[in-house]
Amino acid sequence: MLAWLNRLFDGIARITSWLALGFLAFMMLAITLDVVARAAFGRAVPGLFEMTEMSMVMVVFMGLGATLLDDGHIRVTMMTDALPGPFSRGCTALAWGFAALTFLMLAWPSTQEAVYSFSIREFRWGYFQVPIWWAKIGVAAGLWFAALQAALHSLRIALKQIALPPLDAASPDAGDTPLH
Repeated sequence: MLAWLNRLFDGIARITSWLALGFLAFMMLAITLDVVARAAFGRAVPGLFEMTEMSMVMVVFMGLGATLLDDGHIRVTMMTDALPGPFSRGCTALAWGFAALTFLMLAWPSTQEAVYSFSIREFRWGYFQVPIWWAKIGVAAGLWFAALQAALHSLRIALKQIALPPLDAASPDAGDTPLH
């Protein structure tokens, strides 16, 4: 069951990471277009600033799930590295459980705000009205997914379905080492 859930969550994380990548591509093109327009015509493209603002939010919260896929969340392992195997595993699982709880505590008010924002069709003024309710829904969805993903990760560590890295293992990134 957990393996199936993990595959499902990995698939969802890949989809949300492609969404984040799409918003990032939009931001790059929009900012480039805006710079060219300012240089050529002396004025910004109307609405691009507002759209890039919301795109940044979507890049962060849609990319949150992909961070776990790449094992990219920042953590300090000095204490868990010093503990014997079972205690290290328990503390690591507990830490991921607290991460899930933290995401959950952020997801609930974010969801309430997204529901309210959608109900009034909230928008932001700029050169013209830009709807922002969809970005608030994206933030809430990203936080809920991160909470579920962290809870599943915690459970898989606790049930020994995920191997913890060895004590002196270096990060797969060139030049990076674990924080001790």
